[in-house]
Amino acid sequence: INLSPDARNTAWVSFDGRKRQEICHGDSITIITSCFPVPSICFRDPVTDWFESLATCLHWNVRKKQNCFSSEDEEF
Repeated sequence: INLSPDARNTAWVSFDGRKRQEICHGDSITIITSCFPVPSICFRDPVTDWFESLATCLHWNVRKKQNCFSSEDEEF
């Protein structure tokens, strides 16, 4: 990934939600696969099953159910 020399501004990146890093003109990022792969199991098919389990684990698109108002809260 390269920041174009013609870019009007710098860019920022963050990995795993950690501290962000500024990318300036001429900077580049190289992404490679690890020589130590993480094993995974897909019960149904290799694409949707993996994404569904990841979404469930990380609570993507899940809204926590809210509690009802108590009678004390309704007075305000």
